[in-house]
Amino acid sequence: MTREPPRRRRCTGDRKTRQITRFAGTSATPTRPRGHDPHASDVPAPPRGHDHRASDVPPPGLTARPRGHAQLAILAALLAGAIACRGSTRDLGDPTEPIEALVPSAERPDDRLDDKPGFIAVLSPASSADVMAPYTSASARLAVKLGDMVARGAVVAHLDDRQLRQELDAARAQARTAQATIAQAEVDKRGAEIVLAREKTAVANGVGSPADLAGAEQAVAKAVATLGFARATAEERATRITQLQAHLAEMTLTAPIAGSVAAIYPQDGARVEEGRPVLRVISGGVFVKFAIPADKAGAVKPGDLVDVRVDRRDQLLTATVGHVAPELDAVAQMILADADLVNPPADLQPGTVCRILPRPRK
Repeated sequence: MTREPPRRRRCTGDRKTRQITRFAGTSATPTRPRGHDPHASDVPAPPRGHDHRASDVPPPGLTARPRGHAQLAILAALLAGAIACRGSTRDLGDPTEPIEALVPSAERPDDRLDDKPGFIAVLSPASSADVMAPYTSASARLAVKLGDMVARGAVVAHLDDRQLRQELDAARAQARTAQATIAQAEVDKRGAEIVLAREKTAVANGVGSPADLAGAEQAVAKAVATLGFARATAEERATRITQLQAHLAEMTLTAPIAGSVAAIYPQDGARVEEGRPVLRVISGGVFVKFAIPADKAGAVKPGDLVDVRVDRRDQLLTATVGHVAPELDAVAQMILADADLVNPPADLQPGTVCRILPRPRK
């Protein structure tokens, strides 16, 4: 009789343990020879007079497995299943395990805080001017390049003026039409005045009609009104021509100050909009613009001497505070100020970052 292995609680998900348990729980496996009839009995009938229970030899067709090996296999399967179940329980979270305390991380310093000495500053050009586009143009043809030196009034760019020229030609044609209308109105006026004089003579001699006289007077008044309208139209056309000629002259952009070209905003040949800058010209050296934090208000006053540390320079420069704003800037929440450099080097570049170092008060 085959011995049934002891039942145990399975651990879900452990396929290998179940395979070992099934393999170890089978104490005898029947074997069938080739060509065996499935309907025939698996065990041949013993000869007469043979006591099968008294024999220690297993029946033919069965392979005996030692009980000691089966028990060891079952014990190994149980141990493996217990270890796997414990591991799965720990993966799901054992409530008996202690919970590690969360240690608060150290606060990161605010990157916006400025721990350098002094006040942040920048070198600005003493004089600067933007060349603006007076009208919208399909393209801008630049006459200078970045860094070029220009004189005051020098041509720096040409805007596309083809549309303005077309409008100017149309205005001139309309002006000529207005002049022709004036001439026609003057002729009509002279003709009406002749008719009026003739009707007056006829009425005075008693051969004319008062109605014809009134019609002649009305014709003269109409001719005078037509002439006045023609002359007003001609003046309007002349004014339009003057405006277009002025606009046409403004399509040639010139430098408002003498200096160097510091910035070019549109590319050569690009479209420009009315009121937008085309390029920038700077001159006159540099001065220092700086910002004072709100908690350092009163650290410097106009006329104070301060030291200026310029980036990429080892030597300190000296500057005199010129102006200090009386109120905080609404956006930056800082006090804006400026300072003039004392004997600055000639190679200082506008836009260079520096720092203002106030001197201790005596």
